[in-house]
Amino acid sequence: MNRRLNVRKKSGKYFKQNKGRKQNVILAVSVSAVVVMILMLSIVKIYSTVKNNGSGEKPNASQAQVQATATPVPESVQTAAQPTPAPAAPVVRDKAVALTFDDGPSRANDGKIVETLQKYGAHATFFVLGDRARVDGDILQMYLAAGCEIGSHSWNHPQLSKIKWNRVKRQLSKTNRTVSKLTGGYQIRLLRPPYGSISKTMRKKLDMPMILWSLDTLDWKTRNTKKIFREVRKEVKDGDIILMHDIYSTTAEAVEKVVPWLQNKGYDVLTVSELMERKGKNIENGSAYLHGR
Repeated sequence: MNRRLNVRKKSGKYFKQNKGRKQNVILAVSVSAVVVMILMLSIVKIYSTVKNNGSGEKPNASQAQVQATATPVPESVQTAAQPTPAPAAPVVRDKAVALTFDDGPSRANDGKIVETLQKYGAHATFFVLGDRARVDGDILQMYLAAGCEIGSHSWNHPQLSKIKWNRVKRQLSKTNRTVSKLTGGYQIRLLRPPYGSISKTMRKKLDMPMILWSLDTLDWKTRNTKKIFREVRKEVKDGDIILMHDIYSTTAEAVEKVVPWLQNKGYDVLTVSELMERKGKNIENGSAYLHGR
């Protein structure tokens, strides 16, 4: 009886040991299988990469970025072979005109006009009304930054020849002070009398030259871009002072055509002061000038 019990105990112990060994074997086999699969996947990935690189395929974005940053070309090397050319000297054409604008500033149109002038390296004189300029100081600054000139067109456009001298002085001094304050000290040196109207008293007492015009574009009358342009083409001559009004959108549109056309015909487009200097013409206080000839 005891012998049978001992046999059973030994048999049970053997069964448990045998079961444990089987579990260990299964676990080892599973681990080995996983390792083999990982190795196979790695081999396949390496093979694919080598194959793609050798077949002329383009690298992906990350590879391209690495390649691009791996061998940067110094900026000094890039620019050394291409020296910066010297700036071209400004073209001086055989003929010249002065382009002038009355009744501004115009917030609606002056930006477009000045942009056109800058595009073609042209200048103009803006004869402003003080009553409008007082709220548009930034536009006055824009004129000057573009190389243009500011003149007086009075404070609020009265016919100066029909009013007393004291009122004339107030009209002009108030405008001059306003422009000077808004531009950091710019001094107006030219007057365009409204309507071109001049009295004997003005000729005697004015402390600045009066600038009239020799070519009226009639933009104030036609308000038509094509007609404005046609008037310039038909009438322009060397030394002309051209009258326009920047308060009209049709004038701003005409300037886009007028300026390049004048330059193509051999005219420099200048301020009044530049034109007078170019033509060697001295201008005096109290005198009136129609042109630069």
